[in-house]
Amino acid sequence: MDCAFSFYNRETPSIENKTLTLRSCVGLTPFKREMKMRFLGRTCLIVLSLLPAVSTQRGGWRVVGSDQPVIAEPGDDVILPCHISPRLSAVDMEVRWFRERFARPVHLYLNQRDELSIQDSDCRGRTALPPSALQTGDLSLRLRNLRPSDRGVYTCLADDGSHYEEGQTEVIVAALGTQPSISMDSTQGEQTRLVCRSEGWDPEPEVIWRDRDGNDVTSLSNTTLLRVSQGLRSVSSYIKIKQQSNVFSCLVRSKTPKPDWESKLHISSDFFPGVSGWMVAFFLTLALSIGAIPPLVIQWRRMDAMERKLESMAALYLYQNLRKELGTSLNQNGSGSSAQQVCVSSMDSFHSGG
Repeated sequence: MDCAFSFYNRETPSIENKTLTLRSCVGLTPFKREMKMRFLGRTCLIVLSLLPAVSTQRGGWRVVGSDQPVIAEPGDDVILPCHISPRLSAVDMEVRWFRERFARPVHLYLNQRDELSIQDSDCRGRTALPPSALQTGDLSLRLRNLRPSDRGVYTCLADDGSHYEEGQTEVIVAALGTQPSISMDSTQGEQTRLVCRSEGWDPEPEVIWRDRDGNDVTSLSNTTLLRVSQGLRSVSSYIKIKQQSNVFSCLVRSKTPKPDWESKLHISSDFFPGVSGWMVAFFLTLALSIGAIPPLVIQWRRMDAMERKLESMAALYLYQNLRKELGTSLNQNGSGSSAQQVCVSSMDSFHSGG
């Protein structure tokens, strides 16, 4: 009855003292439980915080992959970065590269040699893990002749028998698709629309529509992406147009950080249904040209007749001048009859020569 003594002061307990003693003892029991729970909680936190240190102390190393994706095109040879930190030899370790399936590795190094019997058949003959690099803890994998199906996240695992660590590296196979082709789709009773198609892209491309003034009108279009063989994508985008618009541009480009990966194709109003503008202009010009031919012929004939008339007038004017000069000269010499004969003779000669 220690509780009673602390409150009764060793006096004969009264009814009130008994009640107080009972309440005090009952209130002390939950307090002790709370203290025990706090102690256990703190102990658990300390143990959990020490676990990573114990694990690190046991292994003493970790595997580091790449925080940046490896981006390449089909057919390229790439290196998937991975290493042990701090640097130490991995010659006696198991080194396994895999994707979704642990049991079908992309590459397996075991018992100081490459174990290819369980290697993924899609990667057979295309991977390499140089032993000289393993001596310095370099676990980087060489992957040759990259394929679109090689895209994904690769896990690099190293196991020394008592401890293992792993890191990851992502591979993006950026495939540049075909140049987009634009066709016209005109259903009776519906507005004409242009359809832009391209295929062979990875990752999914971006489609941009522009009008003849260079304004972005992509918001007026509808785009559909489809995944085809080997993980590649095809894109189809259409936009409704009005006949008075004469030029549209469809641009399809990759979203990967390579600014020169883009294709562009223009379409003019020649593709609109019905009679095109250039045909109307051509036939109009032809009709005007044909209509202008008769007046031109008539005008040419008039000019030819006028030219001949002017030639005759010039000859007559020359004759009159010559006659006048000869007459003046003969009169001055006093031989009028002779001058008359000469003039008549000259006139006869002139007319006979004409």
